[in-house]
Amino acid sequence: MAQTQIDPNVVQAAQETAVLVDRSSLGILKITGETRLDLINRMSTQAVNGLQSGEGTATVLTTDIGRIIDRLILYAANDAVYALTGENNSDNIARYLMRFVFFNDDFHLQDVSGETAVFAIYGPQAGEKLFQAGFSDVDLPTGGLPLHHWRQAELGGATAYLHRADPVAGNGYLVMTQEADRAALWAHLLSVGLVVADEAAFDYLRIEAGLPRFGREISGDYIPLETGLWDDVSFKKGCYTGQEIIARMESRGRLAKKLVKLQMAAPVEVGAELTAVGKNAGSITSTAVGPNGAIGLGYVKTAVLDAGTELMSGETAVALRP
Repeated sequence: MAQTQIDPNVVQAAQETAVLVDRSSLGILKITGETRLDLINRMSTQAVNGLQSGEGTATVLTTDIGRIIDRLILYAANDAVYALTGENNSDNIARYLMRFVFFNDDFHLQDVSGETAVFAIYGPQAGEKLFQAGFSDVDLPTGGLPLHHWRQAELGGATAYLHRADPVAGNGYLVMTQEADRAALWAHLLSVGLVVADEAAFDYLRIEAGLPRFGREISGDYIPLETGLWDDVSFKKGCYTGQEIIARMESRGRLAKKLVKLQMAAPVEVGAELTAVGKNAGSITSTAVGPNGAIGLGYVKTAVLDAGTELMSGETAVALRP
């Protein structure tokens, strides 16, 4: 089975310094109006009403039965909140949210995905590299930006926005700017010694980190708790769509399946069935082949995980990765 070749030098750079990834396929919605956070609060898993300018959080849109629609990263500004959606999914999320706008809501939405460049910086030295690039807030005395919070900076005549992101290879940041300033900002980030990671390398690195991705682990087949998105769920807030199912699973303390990191003895196709003692045990949602061999992410039944039963995918042995 053919797999995209991963450059081991890029993986090494991610593990030792930091890499630069173009993630402009992520969607971005600009939401304004007095009730902008109220609507998102009643539609998603996280308590978001108290967000102040410069702060951010992750929240999950779910169906009536608690299945994932998308995971949103929210960034609050003084007069707007920006929602980062899954890859190429902003239009779907915009139409979904607008279905639930009531007559008395002051809620306005604009898709600014095409106007915005989104770059990611991952690796143990991501913060140091960004500090060198001119983002002074990355090196705050408190230890840097909290997860999903953001700051604005002027770099070489361009306005850029720094966001603390889910870590990959030890640390992670997103940097956004207007599409018109894409080339200038990209060149500026490269000037501090960042190594470019292409799509295949990024996917390998995020699988190695266990980071779920829209269209793979983040889909309507799973609920947030099965995906490990516990920090994206508030168990104290009021009602939201899908709350009953999610709260029930949390109170019982028992999930049917869990997302885990996998090591395969040989490459395996995405979507392949996992078995234990010849019986269905789950499925593989992401795979990649790199310096650490064939790795993947997949959902495995908790009963199988608890029993420690050997996993297989066809004739290929599959082990859990730490």
